[in-house]
Amino acid sequence: KTANSLILVIFILGLFVLGIASILYYYFSMEAASLSLSNLWFGFLLGLLCFLDNSSFKNDVKEESTKYLLLTSIVLRILCALVERISGYVRHRPTLLTTVEFLELVGFAIASTTMLVEKSLSVILLVVALAMLIIDLRMKSFLAIPNLVIFAVLLFFSSLETPKNPVAFACFFICLITDPFLDIYFSGLSVTERWKPFLYRGRICRRLSVVFTGMIELTFFILSAFKLRDTHLWYFVIPGFSIFGIFWMICHIIFLLTLWGFHTKL
Repeated sequence: KTANSLILVIFILGLFVLGIASILYYYFSMEAASLSLSNLWFGFLLGLLCFLDNSSFKNDVKEESTKYLLLTSIVLRILCALVERISGYVRHRPTLLTTVEFLELVGFAIASTTMLVEKSLSVILLVVALAMLIIDLRMKSFLAIPNLVIFAVLLFFSSLETPKNPVAFACFFICLITDPFLDIYFSGLSVTERWKPFLYRGRICRRLSVVFTGMIELTFFILSAFKLRDTHLWYFVIPGFSIFGIFWMICHIIFLLTLWGFHTKL
């Protein structure tokens, strides 16, 4: 009964969003707002499919049909992006995240609020990491492909808690990754052109980004140190962590100082 009520609520919300998007598009000529609302709803809907417990529908024909439709959408998304780039219909512009990617990520993060607070925060951090990965691929950094492989392995093949519907999660992940991944080969933008959205921002904004990066790295180091309490081989782990931790801190401090000096002279 609860599952049927939830499906009914989602169906009504879908009709409501579709109605608003149609009104904005056809009656007010607000195409951007209509498409943005649709993308936000698409990310939210995929998030619900990922995190809601569908064990009661495991052997249902509709559930199997949904999985096949999601797999079909993955294939069509990849083929469409590939054909567009081979045919030369894509005009590459310097950007970090497109509006479609940002809204779908936001919708997915909003859908995670249906879970417990701790799990919801984990999903939100995962969404942020996925956004950083998309930016990394679009900037064609040296470790972009290894980062993508490690990220995918940690998501689908590690001991991390997997979503209730891995097919929906794979659909969300692949649909977002396809464009920046293909642009590694097809995009002809130079390094300076790719970094324009960041380099053309104000000096204060760039410096704040360096400070924010330093705070994230410091938080990571502190949390890693606290994690050592759970180990039994402390006489091996703590000396090793101390030695390599000092080396890690020196390298990252040099990196942050260099980055700060670069933004100061820019």
